[in-house]
Amino acid sequence: MATENPRVAAYPPQFIYQRLIEFKRSRGLKSDSAAIVAILESYFLGDTPLGSSNTLAVDKRLDDLEVKL
Repeated sequence: MATENPRVAAYPPQFIYQRLIEFKRSRGLKSDSAAIVAILESYFLGDTPLGSSNTLAVDKRLDDLEVKL
């Protein structure tokens, strides 16, 4: 699927990657990318996105919730 979002690449040590897998599982996320975006949102914006300038992140969270339901 094509996206206009920037690409971010990382090579975490195995013990960090295991934590990422646990995080994915606990949040019901299917991809590493979705988990990393959730972690970055939480780090930079807190648990709840602030303001309406973050509409894409809110839309993504709603889409994720719809998939879970």
